[in-house]
Amino acid sequence: MATIKATHWLGTLLLLFWVGGAAPAQTIRQTYELAEAHFVRADYPRAVEAYRRVLFFDEQEAYGPLCYRKIADCLYFTEQFDEAALFYDRAYYVTPDDSTQAHLLFQKASCYLLTQNYRYAQIELFNLPDSLPEAQEKRRQFYLGILYFSLEEYETSEGYFQALAPDSAAREAVRALFVRNEAITRFNPRKARRLSIFLPGMGQFYAGDVKNGLNSLLLTSGLFYWGVRLLATGSTFPDAFITIMPWFQRYYVGGYKKAEIIATEQKQKRRHQLYNQLLDVVERE
Repeated sequence: MATIKATHWLGTLLLLFWVGGAAPAQTIRQTYELAEAHFVRADYPRAVEAYRRVLFFDEQEAYGPLCYRKIADCLYFTEQFDEAALFYDRAYYVTPDDSTQAHLLFQKASCYLLTQNYRYAQIELFNLPDSLPEAQEKRRQFYLGILYFSLEEYETSEGYFQALAPDSAAREAVRALFVRNEAITRFNPRKARRLSIFLPGMGQFYAGDVKNGLNSLLLTSGLFYWGVRLLATGSTFPDAFITIMPWFQRYYVGGYKKAEIIATEQKQKRRHQLYNQLLDVVERE
């Protein structure tokens, strides 16, 4: 009986030694290889889960430089840009290579641009080295062009896009697009509201929405005509007012509010179209 107990405790000690000693190193390596396999297959959620397990059990912190960037890339590819930026930041501080550090700063800036955190993106771009390889320098100019366009600093933005234009024809196209952008900037949604207050439908016409403009004009004109007919057929003014006014107010007030909304949407749509055309020009290389 004593021999059985001794054998049992010896087996337990050996098992504990195996679990606490050699196994974790092997498990970490295998888990990392599993994460890499998921990454190659573009199974990013599972890859992130495996990379996180590696980091959790990696007491020596040997896998940090390998995992942080991969986790960030997985999060980026799945459009989790806020968290991706955090992991790109961690990867930056454990990466000794200057070129890779620059790439990580670009990725962080991209995350901030995509989440419209423009000032954070600006900080990351300003943290880049003054001297970069040609491809990274073009990438910096491209990001700065996007940044300043998003901040509505169009003159500065044009300078960066002009520098990216591959030839004189492209530079002329960039100039023409920024001239069009000036017209979009002058387009005023509040003017659409004021026009529709003055004459229902005019604000929609100003915004280029003829259909809604005609609807607003015809509805309010029809209500006005109905009120006149009520008065002409013997209704008293208070009775006609009580009958018509709620409907008239609904369509009149709703009309000029809608005119401003339509104009705002049109302005955003036109600027988005111009922005895409601008990117097409500078990416023509």
